[in-house]
Amino acid sequence: MSNIQTVRQRLQSWITGLVRIDAFDADPPKALLSPSSTEQSLRPANTCIAYPVKDLVYERTDLQGICGRGRFAYSIAYRYPGELTLDEIPIQKLEGVVQYLQGMSLLGLAGSGGIKHVEPDAEEFPIQLERDGTDQDDWLVYCNLALLIEFNLTDFDLDPDFGPAPEQPVGIDQLTIAVNRAEVGFDADVPADYTLDTEIVITRPQP
Repeated sequence: MSNIQTVRQRLQSWITGLVRIDAFDADPPKALLSPSSTEQSLRPANTCIAYPVKDLVYERTDLQGICGRGRFAYSIAYRYPGELTLDEIPIQKLEGVVQYLQGMSLLGLAGSGGIKHVEPDAEEFPIQLERDGTDQDDWLVYCNLALLIEFNLTDFDLDPDFGPAPEQPVGIDQLTIAVNRAEVGFDADVPADYTLDTEIVITRPQP
């Protein structure tokens, strides 16, 4: 497992330990209500979208150490009924979710998973709203979080699926063995001292 995968796992467990996440997905939730909803508490469904890392770079920190830096961005997407007005969507509470995650990232995220340093990065729109474009025209609300993370590089292995193609062994279809005849005391470096008696040909069976 690469160090960047370890950082990803640490971030995922950190997020799920702080806020409710119904699923990690590349798409917003399909349903309106979270599976964790009860009769007493109807919660909006959500998914957490992890975007590819940006501005990834590595550099030497001393004679042997290498450090990586990158921008790790996430969106927590919530679905609300389309009949709600803009004023009925809890935008301020959702801004509080972003504030909570940014603040907690400064307090307890560094120090595990190879993470050395964490700094929240500015998002032009911490909260984004859009209609889903279906017949219901539900609201999709995104809480956007971006973290600048510095981490140690200690794993230099590469997944075999992305490495060079392995060398194919040399195939031998036929082997010929020469049997020579010579007098006692012949010199193997002098061809005139021996004569070819017979040849043995071994052929590999075809599959």
